[in-house]
Amino acid sequence: MVLMLFLMPFLVYGVAHLPIGSASVHQWLPDGKPEKERYTRFQKNFGDDQFLIASWEGCSTNDPRLDEFQSRLLSMNASAPQLIDSVQTTKDVLRALTEPPLSISVEQARSRLEGILIGQDGTAATIVRFTSYGLEHQAESMAHIYKLADEVTGLGGNALRMAGTVYEAYAVDHAAESSLMTLVAPSCLIGILLAWFCLRSIRAAVAVLIIAGVGQLLAISTVYYTGGKFSAVLIVLPTLVFMLTLSGAVHLMNYYRDISIWHRDHRGSRAMLLGFKPSLLSSITTSLGMASLAISQLAPVREFGLYSAISLSVATFFLLLGFPFVSDWFCGERFSKGPHEPIQKTDSQLEQAEPKEARDLGFQPHLTSPIVARYVKWMERNAIRVSIVGFAILGISSCGLIFLKSSTKFDDLFPRNSPTLRDLTFIEQHIGPIASVEVLLRFSSDQSVDILSQAIWVENISNEILKLPEVGAVMSGDSYIPTLPRSTAVRDVVRRSIMRKKLLEELPKLIDQGWIAETNTGNIWRVTAKVSALTNEDYGILTRRVQEAVDIALKEDGSSAIVETELTGLSPVMHETQKLLLTDLGASFTTAFLLITPVMMLIARGFWAGLLIMIPNVLPETLVFGTMAWLGFRLDIAGLLTASVAMGIAVNDTLHFVNWYANRLSIGDSRPVAIADTLSNCAVAMIHTMLISCCSMLPFMFAEFIPTRQFACLMIAMIGSSILGDLVLLPALLLSPLGLCLMPRQSQKS
Repeated sequence: MVLMLFLMPFLVYGVAHLPIGSASVHQWLPDGKPEKERYTRFQKNFGDDQFLIASWEGCSTNDPRLDEFQSRLLSMNASAPQLIDSVQTTKDVLRALTEPPLSISVEQARSRLEGILIGQDGTAATIVRFTSYGLEHQAESMAHIYKLADEVTGLGGNALRMAGTVYEAYAVDHAAESSLMTLVAPSCLIGILLAWFCLRSIRAAVAVLIIAGVGQLLAISTVYYTGGKFSAVLIVLPTLVFMLTLSGAVHLMNYYRDISIWHRDHRGSRAMLLGFKPSLLSSITTSLGMASLAISQLAPVREFGLYSAISLSVATFFLLLGFPFVSDWFCGERFSKGPHEPIQKTDSQLEQAEPKEARDLGFQPHLTSPIVARYVKWMERNAIRVSIVGFAILGISSCGLIFLKSSTKFDDLFPRNSPTLRDLTFIEQHIGPIASVEVLLRFSSDQSVDILSQAIWVENISNEILKLPEVGAVMSGDSYIPTLPRSTAVRDVVRRSIMRKKLLEELPKLIDQGWIAETNTGNIWRVTAKVSALTNEDYGILTRRVQEAVDIALKEDGSSAIVETELTGLSPVMHETQKLLLTDLGASFTTAFLLITPVMMLIARGFWAGLLIMIPNVLPETLVFGTMAWLGFRLDIAGLLTASVAMGIAVNDTLHFVNWYANRLSIGDSRPVAIADTLSNCAVAMIHTMLISCCSMLPFMFAEFIPTRQFACLMIAMIGSSILGDLVLLPALLLSPLGLCLMPRQSQKS
């Protein structure tokens, strides 16, 4: 406790200074993945494609606010870090296309930009690109944008409608910070009130609150002092550790209450020693379940698994060592009266006590209530039926896992009525689609393909891609050059000769604009196909159709041997991320099962017994995810976290149940009597921890960030169903013929 008091200022400092931040979707993928390597090469050749597109109601090329907003964005403060690299409006690009040297008609220019920088209704936009500093400090950059919009006459930050990768990252970070500031405190308060209600003592509630609160501070400060950032995925970490530590403290406080009947001294230490084995093992199994996420190929999932496992281990260390002092300090007077005088034993006698003697000394069994007795009698008669129903539910829900789908799309991260999706919808309706598939066309210098032929092939491919109904617009280097001559007439032959010269002159400009990249092996042209970010179309299918369109265009031109093609962009990367979500779900769940099962075998003292008592802990995950699949709900990145975490949490109550049950069997009780005594002593604490855990998650169901909502809903569903597994299915299995594997050998005949 002295050490913890010494560390407290450092813990509070870490919590107060914890940075908020999240990585881009492509950074989630591990190095070595082809999709990530292609996207990294694309960024190296064409520059960073992160941008912000901004517009507003009534914005047009003639709107004076467009010019004023641009001028303010370009204004620089020499004393402040530069956030903005470049600003381009629809008006600027139209002027560049219609004035010399291109001099194309206004109608042609508008058609080329339609769906990219100008909408069918004439809505114009501003494209903002940021410096490296601006991209690293997205919150500061966005605050700067809003501030400048407020300075524009007749505009204001509230009128802005924005989209793009920078705004999406900012929206996610803002949702994470908002949830941290507004939801963690109500969640903890609910846990405290429920602890007070369940323990029926303010002193006991304060004691467990202190222990759980310190565990929460340890979790958050661990992230800070290891150089991490609090992302939208880690937002549930403080509540998760608080909930688990609080649940463990409630179990120990339940032991403390019973110990107080028989002892007047060292009650906190006696309660801790009585609950030490199941508490330690439950912490180990839960940490193993969380640590299983470290095998994930997605960086945020690995980060969550490691931080949660480390934080829970440290919090459990404080729980077991701090509980004796904290409980005696707060609850010594509250539980000072008992019906019996304390039994005097020396410390050496207590240390050498056999299990039976320790039971007699420290924890006399309660009388079985009539309700429990009737329940056990009913369960004894129907154990086989209940077990069959449990296995049937397990099988049906497991079949549903085959149809489980995942999603990493941006529009699935926020509720439909959120300002973020409102802005995205406005941009897509009035400007054009936001998401993109990048088609890279590599022309080898060995093929001696002139610049004009390259431009013609790029135009043919662009036209073929534009035929796809999913593609709203296509843009390439051809969008910034005059119309290409194609006929064999003498006039067009002359024009082609002139065009080659002009293209060579325009080449540096196209390279600077990021539409062509020059390499040692040749030129790479970039074709950007814009697709809706709000569509339900699978990105994998969409990417495949774009590739088919490219193949058709190349086949018609007979240039497949000359042009090398490659597809990249955030859409293909997000599709690969979606596939990894499902792969990692199965891998982490299997790893958690393989890590936790040996611990269950150890406490059950047998191979088959360990497998048997794992069944109620597998049921909640398969039931919830199977139902989710049957109902057509998609799994997101936060949902992935729940499978392994929920298994670890479910094992907590199972360990307390089986530990008590095994001890009762070891002193000669029959299976029904042992289960009745176990339910009488453990069921209340198990229900209390379930209520505290589920209700602590309730505030997160109102989070602005959908994955946080899904995490809370799935955790509530799994923890709620786990109590059914522990209090219904587990007793049925133990009373069925399968339960004989948990009986001591000398007692199996009886």
